[in-house]
Amino acid sequence: MDTAARDRETEGPVVSTGAGRLQGVRRNGVHVFRGVPYAQPPVGPLRFRAPQPVTPWDGVREARSWPQSSMQEQREEFAPLRWYRSAMPISEDCLYLNVFTPAPDTAKRPVMVWFHGGAFSTGAGTAPGFEGSALARRGDVVVVTVNHRLNVFGFFHPGEEAGESFADSTNASLLDLVAALEWVRDSIAAFGGDPDMVTIFGESGGGGKVGRLLGMPAAKGLFHRAVMQSSGMRSVSAEEARTAAAHLLAQFGLTPATADKLRGLPAADVLAARLKTVADLGFDAFEPVPGVSSLPEMPFADHPPSLSARIPLMIGTCQDEALYRLASLPGIYDITRDGAIDRFATVSNMDRSLASRIYDLYDAKAGNETPIDVYVDMLTDQRFRMNTLRVAAMKAEQGTAACFLYRFTWRSPMREGRLKSIHTIEVPFVFGTMDTAEELVGTGPELAPLSETVMGAWIAFARTGDPNHPGLPHWAPYDDVSHGTMLLDSDPTFAFDPPGPELAAMAEHRIGAGSYTRL
Repeated sequence: MDTAARDRETEGPVVSTGAGRLQGVRRNGVHVFRGVPYAQPPVGPLRFRAPQPVTPWDGVREARSWPQSSMQEQREEFAPLRWYRSAMPISEDCLYLNVFTPAPDTAKRPVMVWFHGGAFSTGAGTAPGFEGSALARRGDVVVVTVNHRLNVFGFFHPGEEAGESFADSTNASLLDLVAALEWVRDSIAAFGGDPDMVTIFGESGGGGKVGRLLGMPAAKGLFHRAVMQSSGMRSVSAEEARTAAAHLLAQFGLTPATADKLRGLPAADVLAARLKTVADLGFDAFEPVPGVSSLPEMPFADHPPSLSARIPLMIGTCQDEALYRLASLPGIYDITRDGAIDRFATVSNMDRSLASRIYDLYDAKAGNETPIDVYVDMLTDQRFRMNTLRVAAMKAEQGTAACFLYRFTWRSPMREGRLKSIHTIEVPFVFGTMDTAEELVGTGPELAPLSETVMGAWIAFARTGDPNHPGLPHWAPYDDVSHGTMLLDSDPTFAFDPPGPELAAMAEHRIGAGSYTRL
C-alpha cells in the first residue's frame, strides 16, 4: 500500500458517550477519535482546581483534530528525539484524550491508556511516536492517549494559607489522569473497549505518573494492570513546593493569602514566572507532592502501595538511558576518567572519593571500554535502574500480584552507534511507530521483527497480566533472589541478573541524588 493510500482518512461512524455524540475518522483500518474532552477547560476560575465534569453538548461533535498541548516551555529538541514531541500549539484548554480502536462495537477489547513523558513539565499525548493506530490494530486493543496539565498549572502548592480553592492544586495534574480514567470507565465500552480490562502505561515522566496512580485513593479500581517504563520516581518535598510557590507568587506581588489573583493573570505570564522560579532556585518543585489527600504517601518510597496490591506490574529500563541528556553535549564522548568522576560527583552531590570508587567498579564491568561508557552506565543505574530494581523487589515481596522486569538492550545503529540503547528508544517499538523515529532507530530490516516482539509483550500483558507470548523465551516473574530479567533485543533472552558490587557502592549514597536533568 502506498503512503497516500495508507494515510487517507475517511469519515468514521458516530459514537455516543455520556456527554454527547462524537464522530472521528477511519484511517489505515483503525477508527481514530481525536480531541475528546474528558473534563472542562481548566481556565479562569477553574485554574488550579480539580478537573470538573465535561459540559454535555448537543448534536455531533467532530473528533478529527488533534488537541492542543498543555502550557509548557518550547525548546529545541535533540534531533533523534524529535518524534517524542508534539507539534500542536499550547493552551490551558488541554484536557482532551484520543482514542484508537479497531472498531467502535461491543467486542470488549483490552484498553491501554498511555501517559506521556517529559517529566512533569513538558510533553503531550499527541507526539508522532505515540500514534496508537498500529498498536490498536496489531493487538486488537483500544489505545487511549491523554493530555493533561503540567508544571505550575498542574502542580502548585501554596499551602493552607491560600484557602480552600487551592485544596487540590498540589496534584491537579494527577487528578486530571484520574478524570481521564473515569472517562474510560464510563465511555470506553462505546468504542469497543472493556472498562474492566484497563492497563495504564507510560515512559519516563509517564512511568512516574503510573507509579503515583498506584498509590492514589481516587484511582483505585480504575485500572487493572500497570507498566512503568524508565521511571525515576523521584519526589519533591512539601517544603520545596511551598518555597517555589511563594517565589512565583512574589513575582506578581502576591502571597499565598492572595494567591487567588493568580487566576486572573495570562497563562503565558504564569508560565514565564515558573521558568524564572526554577532558574532562580536551581530546582523544579512544580511536580507531584506526597503527603496530601490526593497522594497520601509516595508509592514505593518505603513499601509498595497496598491500594494496588493486586495490580500486576511490568517495569524496566533501557541499557543506556543517560545518553538522552548527554549525546548532544559537545565533546562528551571524549570525556576522560577524571572528567567523568568529577562530573558524576558534582551532579550527584557526592564525595569525590566515593565517586572514584564507584567509577572503578563500573570500569571493571564487561562492555565498558571507554570513560563515556562508564559514565553512562553509572548515571543510568543511579537515575533509573536502581529505582526500578527497588520497585520490582518491593512488588515481588508484596506477593499479591506478579511483577515482570525487563531491560531493553537493542542498540541503535544511528550516529555510528553512539546513541546505543538511549532513553525512550523502546517506545517506537511498543507503538509500532519506528517510521516517525528514523533519526533514532534507522530503517533496518530488524526493526519490524523487534517491534513484533516488544509490542507482543505489551499486548499480552494488557490482555492477561502476563507478557509471555510465542515470540519470547519464558519470562518468569521477578523475585529478589534470582533477579530474572527479560533482555529485549533482536534475539531476546531471559537472564538471571543480580546486582553487582557497583550497585552496592552506589547504594551508600542516596539513590537518585541530584537532579537527573543535569547529567
